[in-house]
Amino acid sequence: MAIGLALSATAVALVVDPSLVKTSGPASAGPKLVTFGGGAAPGFALAELSDSSATLSLVQLRGRPVLVNFWASWCVPCRKEAPLLEAAYRRVGGRVAFVGVDTNDTRAAALSFLHQFGVTYPSVYDPHGTAATAYGLFGLPTTVFVSPKGRILERNIGALSSGSLAQGIALLLRSGQHPTSTRRHVPGGS
Repeated sequence: MAIGLALSATAVALVVDPSLVKTSGPASAGPKLVTFGGGAAPGFALAELSDSSATLSLVQLRGRPVLVNFWASWCVPCRKEAPLLEAAYRRVGGRVAFVGVDTNDTRAAALSFLHQFGVTYPSVYDPHGTAATAYGLFGLPTTVFVSPKGRILERNIGALSSGSLAQGIALLLRSGQHPTSTRRHVPGGS
C-alpha cells in the first residue's frame, strides 16, 4: 500500500506541476524522451525469465550503454512497443545492452508474451515490482537509458515511438564513445 501511495503522489505531483518533467530536444524536434535528472541508475539483480536459476544484474552490464525496458504481459502499450524494441535490439544489440524487466506479472504470462512477440534480448522477472519501485515508476511501459557509467541519461514514460527509440539509442551510443586524441606525436618534430 505504501508503494501505491508513493506512486500516486508522484503522479499527482506531475499533474499539478508539469515543470517537474523535463524533455529533451527543442520544441519542434518531434518525439521527445522524458527525463527526471541524471542520477545513478538503481541496481538490481533479478532472475532471468527464461531460466530462473540464472540472475542478471545491472552491475554485470557496467561499461556498456544499457536500455532497460519495464513491461508486463497485461500492458497493452507494452504489446505495441515490443516489436520495435526487438527490431532495435537486432540492429544495435552488439553495441547496446537491452534488458526487459517484467514487473507485477506472472512468469507464465511473461514467457508467453516473449514467445508471442519473438523477444530475444534478456528479460528478468520482477514479480513484486521491487526494481520498478526503485526506479520510481508509476506506469508501464517505461524505458530507461543508462550510460556505461551507470547514470540515467533519459527516461521514456509510455510506449516508445520509433522516433523516441531511435533518439534514445543514439544518446546511448554517444554515451559509449570515448574521445580519442587526434593529435599525433611525431618523433623529432615540433
